[in-house]
Amino acid sequence: MKERPSIKTIADLSGVSVATVSRVINQNGRFSAETEERVRNVMKELNYYPNTVAKSLRENHSMVVGVIVPDITNTHFSRLVLEIENYLFQHGYSTVICNTNESLTLEKKHLDTLISQRVSGIFVLSGEHHEMPEDIAVVYVDRRPKGYDEEKDYLVESDNEKGGYLVACKLIERGCRNIAFMYVKDGDFNNNMRYIGYKRAIDEYGLPERTINVSHVSAPVATEAVRRSLKEDGCFDGLACTTDLLAVGSFLGLLEEGIQVPGKVKLTGYDDSITASVYHPSLTSIHQDTVSMAKQSAELFLRQIDGEKIPNKHILIPVRLVERETTG
Repeated sequence: MKERPSIKTIADLSGVSVATVSRVINQNGRFSAETEERVRNVMKELNYYPNTVAKSLRENHSMVVGVIVPDITNTHFSRLVLEIENYLFQHGYSTVICNTNESLTLEKKHLDTLISQRVSGIFVLSGEHHEMPEDIAVVYVDRRPKGYDEEKDYLVESDNEKGGYLVACKLIERGCRNIAFMYVKDGDFNNNMRYIGYKRAIDEYGLPERTINVSHVSAPVATEAVRRSLKEDGCFDGLACTTDLLAVGSFLGLLEEGIQVPGKVKLTGYDDSITASVYHPSLTSIHQDTVSMAKQSAELFLRQIDGEKIPNKHILIPVRLVERETTG
């Protein structure tokens, strides 16, 4: 077997010190772009790869992080995962993505595996709260879990209350005075905060509250819920949904009842998924800044790894409304 080249060999062929090669490999300290290019070219010629296993044993953690995600097919989550992965890669970390399929049992199994593999950190996207080893940096992303401790836990989330407020205000601005709100009653924290935002807006304008409760998020469930609500309580002129998927299902239910959108009913979603822009009519929705959310989450992780004291463990990311045809 061919002997593995040493860092000293890399240094000699690059015309720099061993310390400089180490700085280039670990991406810390000072070195010029020209020096980095020269060192990396020599490494490539010699087929040299840093021994990350040895490094992790020395530092008692690996250059690997885990990302727990409930549904990787959901575009909101997939965008978050991609941005976290890209940002951490620039800092030398590899990412293990664990899809739970919204199963708490599977989530716990993934966590046990990641902990046993001595990952440096774990990002929990819209998952549950867990007791973690103190030497693993943990960041909760997108949704505040039950059991969240603001003194200890790190959390990055969107301003969901503001999002619910914005869609209700837009419907009111467009002339709606009987606005229904579709959500999973007693659902997760994000879902409930969006309802609180909606309620604040209609209270400010002295409008009646009307809710359409669904058991879970799916288009067929929304379609049936809209048709049932129309039969039992009559028509509304505005409908705010807590996800784009519920909005699409609601649109189909309205269409089946012969109700035109946005002619008779104006409609909003939430998440600004790809569906919102390509569907016809295109869907007014709340845009969540997944790039900023991912970057802030990754930075919280890196600051924990560096042992930095972080007074603000809770970061709230602003949202914005994107108006399209359904409120036209």
